[in-house]
Amino acid sequence: MNAPERITSLQNPRVKRLVGLRDRKERDATGLTLIEEPRVIQRAWRAGHPFRTVYYCLDQLRRGPAPGIELLAELKTAAAAGRCEMVELAPHVMVRASYRDNPAGLLVVAPHPGKSLEDLELPRRPLLLVLDGLEKPGNLGAVLRTADGAGVDAVLVCGRGTDLANPNTLRASTGAVFSVPTVETDPVAARVFLADRGIAVVATTPDAEDIYTEADLAGPTALVMGAEDTGLDDAWLASAGRLVRIPMLGAADSLNVGVSAALVLYEAVRQRNRTGKER
Repeated sequence: MNAPERITSLQNPRVKRLVGLRDRKERDATGLTLIEEPRVIQRAWRAGHPFRTVYYCLDQLRRGPAPGIELLAELKTAAAAGRCEMVELAPHVMVRASYRDNPAGLLVVAPHPGKSLEDLELPRRPLLLVLDGLEKPGNLGAVLRTADGAGVDAVLVCGRGTDLANPNTLRASTGAVFSVPTVETDPVAARVFLADRGIAVVATTPDAEDIYTEADLAGPTALVMGAEDTGLDDAWLASAGRLVRIPMLGAADSLNVGVSAALVLYEAVRQRNRTGKER
């Protein structure tokens, strides 16, 4: 195996392409995104997500957190087998190329995460989460992390402004976007998909009469949540078989969507554990 290319110039075309991937238009045009932080990269790799090019800086990796050095060795073995490309960056070049401050020494260019609706293989009694209009990458990533923890079978991401491939989404999810089947789709297609499979739609809204703990979440269920500032539109509310709310006892009328998702998803987990039914 030949030694990896080493880049020391900020003017190198590869570096310019890396910087370009910070912009959504470039990510959408190329179908590529940036994955950073060893833990997130490791979860993507263990989940079988394909890698295009692995950029690394030994100086930063040696100072950084686990599993950086160990993961680099694994990726070098994969590169030797033709599964990805390795490129070494000088420290100042990695700082320029990285999406985040204080890079940990690994940066991966990979295809967009996410599946299609046709790819989803659901159990008999699935639990899905539908997110409509979550524009903030940090919120979207945090909810995906919660979905992973709750064992959600799939997440459908809808609405304008949502960017599943944003590097901040990937980082905030701590790699959960690669372990939970996640689909970017439009709301109409999502509703058709759920209806065709007999999956009950339970929508969260502050205007609902019922509290979320009163709803039956043990059967095939899709929990639908909107952005905390705008909520769900009329089409989602009309399509829902059940509207539920989280009780608010103070001055605020809603919780952060990440907190709301955790409450309702783990209520579904509680109910399913109680029933003991096979999924």
